[in-house]
Amino acid sequence: MESELPKYLIPSPIPAKIFDENLASLPSPLREREGLTAKREGEGKNNQTWLEIGFGNGEFLSYMSQNHPEINLIGCEPFMNGVAALLASLDNPVNNLKIWHDDARILMDTIPDHSIDRVYLLNPDPWPKTRHHKRRFVQIETLDDLARLLKPNGQFIMSTDVADLANWMHEKTWNHGAFEWTSTSQDDWLSPPDDWPLDKTRYMKKALGGETIYWLKFKRI
Repeated sequence: MESELPKYLIPSPIPAKIFDENLASLPSPLREREGLTAKREGEGKNNQTWLEIGFGNGEFLSYMSQNHPEINLIGCEPFMNGVAALLASLDNPVNNLKIWHDDARILMDTIPDHSIDRVYLLNPDPWPKTRHHKRRFVQIETLDDLARLLKPNGQFIMSTDVADLANWMHEKTWNHGAFEWTSTSQDDWLSPPDDWPLDKTRYMKKALGGETIYWLKFKRI
């Protein structure tokens, strides 16, 4: 699968017009070829675009890209070991996955307004020391960027196994005027999205083994 790497990577530096003005699917400059969204047997038209920030070893993207060809997926991960792990996990090449191998914020700056249906931030670095909290991904500035690129009613889904980080992400996003918390009960803190592949990521395997994973589900107002 290593030989397939150029097929999946978004080029850097990013071309000036890498995204179409209206992003209904992965933008044509990112396509391996025209027909990225063309139907294979059993496929529907790609009609949503999801972004995962910091995908680690890529278990979630691997599962979703192979089992949901109707969804366009963009994954951001600065560490090549994670990119390699994702590619190695693909049983067959897929046409609905693109990878940005750098800081997600660089790519986010190029994405047009209201073009992403879901953003996932799954178990990000907690930066536990107080002096390092400014390095945490969820800050006012990044929430401003996410609010800009998410469609109305688009979903912003976060998870962590660190209680302090869960409180941080909840407080920052709750107080941001562009997001609404969708939880309706205390159990929602501990429940993944309804369409989540329960046993496909190492963190969910921890949860199934009894460890606590906190889930924060917001929508773009």
